[in-house]
Amino acid sequence: MQTIDYRRGLPAMAACFLIWGFQPLYWYMCTNVCGEIDTFFLMACRIIWAAVTCLCILKVQGKLPQLWAVFKDKQVLKRELPASVFLFGDWIVYLWAVQNGRVLECSLGYYIQPLVVFALGAVIFKEKMSWRHFIIIGIVVVGIVLSASGFGGVPYVTIALALMFAVYAAIKKSLTIDSIVSTTSEILMMVPVALLFILFFRMGDNGMGSMTVIKQLLMIGGGIITGLPMVFYSIGVRNLPLMTTGICQYLSPTLGIVCGAIMGEALTREKLVSFLFIWVGVILYVLNTVYEERRKKSAVQ
Repeated sequence: MQTIDYRRGLPAMAACFLIWGFQPLYWYMCTNVCGEIDTFFLMACRIIWAAVTCLCILKVQGKLPQLWAVFKDKQVLKRELPASVFLFGDWIVYLWAVQNGRVLECSLGYYIQPLVVFALGAVIFKEKMSWRHFIIIGIVVVGIVLSASGFGGVPYVTIALALMFAVYAAIKKSLTIDSIVSTTSEILMMVPVALLFILFFRMGDNGMGSMTVIKQLLMIGGGIITGLPMVFYSIGVRNLPLMTTGICQYLSPTLGIVCGAIMGEALTREKLVSFLFIWVGVILYVLNTVYEERRKKSAVQ
């Protein structure tokens, strides 16, 4: 039986999604302070320092033995390896989108991601879908189609982020190990690729040769804002009902819209119309989730 503690869970979950929500501003600042910094080098630095941060967190929590156990378990590795690939894909697309002024597309993707996860659950895990779910997904699909005119073409960033993270979440659903341990193992799997990339392609002025103390501190900070939210998220999940966690996750893409505005992206009429369809779908999804949870409780009583 899960212990519900809102005083402990809500602040932790809020801190998690606040950091995730305002992350675009951090990467935007890195680009401005560091000058021209390509996405792949930024990604490599993020991976390395996120791995260091996560290892420090696990050391403090005394969970390093659990991490080593992951790499000894072939059955777990069969799931963690593809999860690492999809997490890598999600990160690289996200960083590229932020650097290229497409934060609103990221927000759109993270709004619809829970619905894509639900749809995959219905297909892969044979979870039951009602007629209400089909209507909700239909409304969201309309929003995605309309976004093509608002974003000047097919919103590839939105679709890529929603699909990759949904598949990632589906893989994670089959894992029973600690969430921080799991994600740390996935990041560690990326580290050799990141190190080799820097060693062979970014040791000159286009990478390590141009690093200053300020730039390196910003790269370290990128690792911290990647790893720290995981701690807050794990605390929140342990102390909050899943339904509350599900509702809280919409804070992050909402803040992403604010970040987009700060970074100069215009929320045009066409974009706003597509977002309205997505918001309607999200609100209906949340209301339907609340309705189904209450019906389950009534059935039990």
